[in-house]
Amino acid sequence: MSVPEGTAGADDARAMRERLARLSPSQRAVLERSLRERKLRAPEELDTGNRARGPVRPAAPRRSRRPGSTMDFSLFFFSGDGTAAGPGKYELLLDCARFADRNGFGGIWVPERHFVDFGGLYPNPSVLAAALAVVTERIQIRAGSTVLPLHHPVRVAEEWAVVDNLSGGRVGISAASGWHPDDFLLAPGDGQERYPRRKDEMFEAIDVIRRLWAGETVDLPRADGSPQSVRSLPRPLQPELPVWVSTQGSTETFVRAGEIGAHLLTGVGAQYPAHLKDNIAAYREARARAGHDPAAGRVTAMVHAFVWPDDEEARELVRGPLTGYLKSFLAQQDSFDSEFAKLDEAERDVMLDRAFARYFDSLALLGTPDKCESLIEDLVDLGVDEAACLVDFGVAPEKVLKGLELLTELKDRYRSEEGRQP
Repeated sequence: MSVPEGTAGADDARAMRERLARLSPSQRAVLERSLRERKLRAPEELDTGNRARGPVRPAAPRRSRRPGSTMDFSLFFFSGDGTAAGPGKYELLLDCARFADRNGFGGIWVPERHFVDFGGLYPNPSVLAAALAVVTERIQIRAGSTVLPLHHPVRVAEEWAVVDNLSGGRVGISAASGWHPDDFLLAPGDGQERYPRRKDEMFEAIDVIRRLWAGETVDLPRADGSPQSVRSLPRPLQPELPVWVSTQGSTETFVRAGEIGAHLLTGVGAQYPAHLKDNIAAYREARARAGHDPAAGRVTAMVHAFVWPDDEEARELVRGPLTGYLKSFLAQQDSFDSEFAKLDEAERDVMLDRAFARYFDSLALLGTPDKCESLIEDLVDLGVDEAACLVDFGVAPEKVLKGLELLTELKDRYRSEEGRQP
């Protein structure tokens, strides 16, 4: 049943006022600073006297698909709860993969995540990719991402060559440098010593993996330090491994990805739109300078997605799961002495309310296909080629699968006649 028009907004405002009323002036100041840091507009009720109260900016008008607009769509998995007990933990992933394979999605992404509840289902993308390879026929199977400094590059080449054979030549990987120091407990050698140079190690590993994939030999040190030339087996089916580079918004990483001729995997939540547009332009310019076709580079943007027949019903269905997802994600940053770590529960609730509103209104594919079309048009304008739709952030599996039907409708509005594929 749909929520009556206006009810959700009134409830949101009332809950916000109650939470703000519990904050002291000093807490309000900390919260306001934290909201600014995370690019979230402070509510009108939050006024510490340090800023002038101006008019509320009206919501941006919704946009419809323009003739000629194209966008590719894939499914993205990131958040499956690893603490869940009992069987069936991977049924949603497998069911979505089968659905996407039948309905013309370009790819399906599985991540590498360690030591957190949200995402704990995904410690090794190549293992899950092998399972996906044998239950699908057409869709590209991708690591989104594999944290290269945590692995020997030969092992990455070997494992994904196996999946390439199992899938009939349908794999791709996005390389990540890693961000949380705890993950480097898994790194070969002294992980904490390697953490500061993780980005350089990632690019070095990409080069080694590409050479091994092409059938070249590489020199590696034996136990006594002497060099040994090795090649990886089995031989893959694809002559070249499709490679993306993952980044949250570092211009340097956009540029370096362009210089090596890789594709680009990013997100829309951590960057201002203008910054993302500038980064994409810098990426394509770097490709051109290095002799790569700038238009051949694929920019994929991860967005949360739950497409539903009614906007207000969608809002209520995703509110709890998405807020929980955002809280879990921000809590991971406590070890970095972030602003979020300095907030108490009431302050965190206010921040999460604002973050949820921002995501629902303008940063995610949440609601009807007509509402979601507006964000796709924004992504087209920014230079994004593909929307990677994160669907496993806590909505009930049966509703996720139903929502995929309307996501397919949205996808088909943007079908490219050329059928672009990296």
